[in-house]
Amino acid sequence: MPTDGSRWLQRTTMEEPVAGVRSLGAADLPPRLPLRLDPERVRGRFDRIARYYRFFELLFLVPEKLRPLSVERLALRQGERVVSVGCGQGRSLPLMSKAVGPAGHVTGVDLSSGMLQHAYERILWEGMNNVSLIHADIRNYTASAPLDAVLFSFSLTTLGDPQVILPQLWDQLRPGGRVVVVDAQLPPRAAFLLKPLLPLIRWFLEHTVLGDPDMRPIEELRRLGPPVQVRQWRLGFYFIASVVKPREPGS
Repeated sequence: MPTDGSRWLQRTTMEEPVAGVRSLGAADLPPRLPLRLDPERVRGRFDRIARYYRFFELLFLVPEKLRPLSVERLALRQGERVVSVGCGQGRSLPLMSKAVGPAGHVTGVDLSSGMLQHAYERILWEGMNNVSLIHADIRNYTASAPLDAVLFSFSLTTLGDPQVILPQLWDQLRPGGRVVVVDAQLPPRAAFLLKPLLPLIRWFLEHTVLGDPDMRPIEELRRLGPPVQVRQWRLGFYFIASVVKPREPGS
């Protein structure tokens, strides 16, 4: 069944009602997916802001050092396989490419062709031969071989169902594999102080970079089970969190 209601809407515009058939009203239409769960709307949003994305990072005072530090936290080794979820313009790809070396491989997955175009140009400019880009919804992505590491670089809080996506990538990790998340959050104390402004904050984020101020990304990581290491910046508004998949006993 289509999620945009287009076929259903055609049935509401009949000029003459058919005997015995009730015309459909708005209440009968299939419910519209929440914005962050609707791939077409997410794709369209990031396609539109791709060329301006750097501006939003400056606007939100994102610390420049977070991307290099997040790749460092991945603890990549030569020959490893790593996926960047929501790789965007590919600003972390050169660091990851260098870390895994010629024998390793980096895969960038993103829903937005506009963002991937910037990433592709970066790959060509940097001459990276061990990086591939996949235009896909991460919910439909399956790695061709077990992964050594997964990076969410300012992408987890734009996903509407981290409780689905995190376990999906976790299952594709080798024992000893690492998941690193670098992102923004609304610290509990700040959320209390900013409570009167939360509707405005939600509106602004939903109309720009789709960040979810109500998500607790670190808590979502903790649902995976193992201890989560966290380091924070800007009074806790920005963080890097990492978790390691336990090795099998005796391995």
